[in-house]
Amino acid sequence: MSSTSPHKPREADPTPRLTLCLAMDLMGSTTSGLKLSTRKLDRFNLALVNQLRPHLSAMQLEHAVVKFTGDGWLVMSDDQEHAAPLCCLAIIMAKQFQAEVASDAGLPKNAVPTMRLALCWGRDLPVTLPDGQRDFVGNSVRRAVRASQLCKENEILIDETVRTWVAHDFRTAAVDVVERVELFKPQKMEEELVLHVLVELKTESATDADAPICFVSALSIIGRGTEADDLAGRISDQLVQETASHRSGEAALLSKWNDLLAANLDYSTARSMLARLVDAGLTPDVNTYNALIGKAQDYRDQSKWLQQMIQEGIRPNVVTLNTLLRQAKDAGQAQRRLQKMASEKVEPNPETMEILVEKAPDFDTALAWMERMDAGCVEPTARVYETLIEKAEDFKSARALIERMFDRDIQPSETAFISLFSKDISGVPAGDLLAWYLGLRYHPTHPVKRAIAEYRRKGMIEDALRLALDYPHTDTALRLIRKFADRALAYFRSVVERDPDHPNGAYALGMALLETGDSGEAERWLRRAYALATPGTRKDELARFLSLLERVNPPSA
Repeated sequence: MSSTSPHKPREADPTPRLTLCLAMDLMGSTTSGLKLSTRKLDRFNLALVNQLRPHLSAMQLEHAVVKFTGDGWLVMSDDQEHAAPLCCLAIIMAKQFQAEVASDAGLPKNAVPTMRLALCWGRDLPVTLPDGQRDFVGNSVRRAVRASQLCKENEILIDETVRTWVAHDFRTAAVDVVERVELFKPQKMEEELVLHVLVELKTESATDADAPICFVSALSIIGRGTEADDLAGRISDQLVQETASHRSGEAALLSKWNDLLAANLDYSTARSMLARLVDAGLTPDVNTYNALIGKAQDYRDQSKWLQQMIQEGIRPNVVTLNTLLRQAKDAGQAQRRLQKMASEKVEPNPETMEILVEKAPDFDTALAWMERMDAGCVEPTARVYETLIEKAEDFKSARALIERMFDRDIQPSETAFISLFSKDISGVPAGDLLAWYLGLRYHPTHPVKRAIAEYRRKGMIEDALRLALDYPHTDTALRLIRKFADRALAYFRSVVERDPDHPNGAYALGMALLETGDSGEAERWLRRAYALATPGTRKDELARFLSLLERVNPPSA
């Protein structure tokens, strides 16, 4: 195999494509989250969002479609060459996720949920969403999510097609799917899947000079540094020979050298690679220096490389700017580097704003940076807003940012809403909170569970029950009902006494009765709720509960 450069995103068209989907799901994340204090949970959520990005870059998957689901991620690509990088990403996440998030969030490793991961293919249609983002519609997600339900802790499952593509580079082991179905009892399994455990990179492939450069990064990240250095040396030997024989154009050769420099090599190895590049007769470019600046260990070395490239007539670009900002130790140093790059006529981009907002020591500084750059025609991204929401000290400020996102047609993620409802909401009655939230054009269920937990944490049980009235099927609401059974039953009964046709009241009372062991009375109210429900998700949920009740309490002959 030959090394590859980052792929440019393709334009969406209506032609069906074979699409890869890596589903990564946190096991027991809600339970783990409820054990954390509000501040610890905030740090965990922020670490969760930040952890994946550098690994996508290291695997050259920046242009893959990435969706955060609240409990994990979906990473999708219609490029078959991404099969091996996606396998590497899965191995990195399985081995490093808990330790990295624990370190970033200041938590013990056992407080971070384990993962289950599955990589499958499917026939999808590429689409462009109203906000301009790429996405895929088809069965790759369904297959990957279904396969992930059969995973053990920190295990990676791949389907037969993926195994065929990567068999030469990765060691796998067959899975008894029937046994796994019996063990895990997944809710849905519409089709038979042939699955294999993805075990590890094969040693012989990991030291092959023709291996993809992403293997260097993967080996380094998972702690196989000696093999990573050895592979980097073999690849550089091959590039020296290729440069000497002029088998490729100079631009293509330099691009390969730069890809190698950008891999997860240590600073010393990267400098030796630069020397080999120059000795081979190639002239470094801005990408070469950007890679070295990114690996430099201190401010002096970073400044040295920047000065050297300027002296050689190589103009810094926005990647240089963002690399320097990312390396800044504090907001003051970041500000000085921003001014230096402005003197070199380097214009910031949205990523620049993201870095500055993350570096800001407090909410006011972060907001000022965003507004200053926004006025300078750099549009804030969803990530900028979400970081600001995280830094906001109160609910009112965070809610204003959510509303600002909607005004700009930027859809907040579930993480943004979870962060919002992690603020002190004790001054906001639950009815008002719910009216505001349901009035938004996007209001996912998962964040409401956080609000229920926050009201409960503040001792505001009536407010927590008000949210549980509309979301009685959620695990957080059910825990609340079990803990405060008498109060929950009284609250929900009062709702249906005032309005016997209250669909939420009938549903909530039925679920409360079910949780407290009165399945017969529960069935009566759940049937009432089913009759009142309009066709859709809720009616489907109620049908499932009623079906389960019929199995437990079959009608008498």
